[in-house]
Amino acid sequence: MSVERSPEDKRHRPTGVPRSPLQIARWALDRGCHLEADLEVYVQRGRTVEVKTFQGEVEAATVAEPSGLGVRAVRGGRVGYAFTADLSTAGVDRTLAEAVANLEAADADPFMRLPEPSSERYPVPAGLWRPGVAGMSLEGKMRLALEAEAAALASPDIESVETSVYSDEEAGTAVASTSGVEAEAESSFCVGYVVALAGREDEKQSGLGFCAGRDPGDLDPEAAGREAAERARALLGARPCRTGSYTVVFDREIAAALVTSIVQALSADSVQKGRSVFAGRLGETVGSTLLTLLDDGLAAGGMATSPFDGEGVPQRTTPLVEAGVLLSYLHNSYTAAKAGDGTLSTGNGMRGSYRSLPGVGATNLVVRPGEGALADLVARVGEGLYVQDAAGLHSGVNPISGEISVGVTGRLIQGGGLGDPVREVTIACDFLQLLGGVCDLAGDARWIPLHGSVQAPSIAVRDIAVSGSVS
Repeated sequence: MSVERSPEDKRHRPTGVPRSPLQIARWALDRGCHLEADLEVYVQRGRTVEVKTFQGEVEAATVAEPSGLGVRAVRGGRVGYAFTADLSTAGVDRTLAEAVANLEAADADPFMRLPEPSSERYPVPAGLWRPGVAGMSLEGKMRLALEAEAAALASPDIESVETSVYSDEEAGTAVASTSGVEAEAESSFCVGYVVALAGREDEKQSGLGFCAGRDPGDLDPEAAGREAAERARALLGARPCRTGSYTVVFDREIAAALVTSIVQALSADSVQKGRSVFAGRLGETVGSTLLTLLDDGLAAGGMATSPFDGEGVPQRTTPLVEAGVLLSYLHNSYTAAKAGDGTLSTGNGMRGSYRSLPGVGATNLVVRPGEGALADLVARVGEGLYVQDAAGLHSGVNPISGEISVGVTGRLIQGGGLGDPVREVTIACDFLQLLGGVCDLAGDARWIPLHGSVQAPSIAVRDIAVSGSVS
């Protein structure tokens, strides 16, 4: 087995250049001081590891160092952007010049400007960086993935493990601008996930298990393997249920995926472009009084927690929906300026990496939980459908129209408990029906890193159309 290294691992490494992200950002600004534009430098330095196993062997191990900087130049409402992984003097000078040159091809926009420094101090979330990600050897990380696979295979009816993955990231980021913004942070995160396949005669069912934390010591790979196996085994013997209207209990992983899709429509960018069912509805009731949803950039345990966003704006907690009432959209500095009326950025100027301009995106999404375990919620519902997994979430959920139509697997809720397994059925609703139909929530909220960063409980929603068998 060979270790694959990302092409960025071979970038031109700087010589005689400051090492910390903020030092690099300041140094780059100094080198651009003669240019006739407002400048913002975003620096990312990090290291990622991913290990995949199959049939008790390490199938692949990838180590990458996604490090570089992006330069945003603004003048007269025009914006130019350029980026580089070459942090040498020549590479940075070339990128600064390219960003300014790109201004000439841009259209002027009166709302385009760099954010000003905040009068608030940057928050200091505790424990964002832990030493274990850097300190554990590659061999140790391989063992974690192998342990998860072995735990799944040890369960009855498990024929194979489709994949077992350990993945981590440690990153340092900084933003500095000629408007006076300066911010720096570092963080670490790791996750393990397993997909197990259960078989009986000619039937096969899959199940997912995972664990996540800021340090490999936080992970329990064996529990993740067992979880994957149990979820796969529970679906053996599944068949379509009757077509009808059901109270549906969404497992917390599926609830997290749906919440992530809904929040795309709460982006001010989508609203301002007329691509959201929530446009013009601030202050209105859009959901059940049981539903409260936050975007919390400071949440302990959240993968997206940081002192600042991709523009150097301090992170905050933004109530999106409170007791069913829509209170806010997500803003970066551009959409806030465009909204007017004193609207401020909510700290949601997010970047995929140094290669991209800041757009509008969620940080940590938090659904306020209810009470009890999943079993308690199922008992309260009495009769209905428990959805454990969903296929086609990317194609079956339309964040513009709000329509949802996805295939699901799970179990009938019968007599207050989980009953017959179900497959080959489709649920159909829309965002407003989903939010308005929330009738109960469990207290089993968990951080789920599979669809961004979401803390969600299992959620019951009434009157969901389910298409299955006719008999």
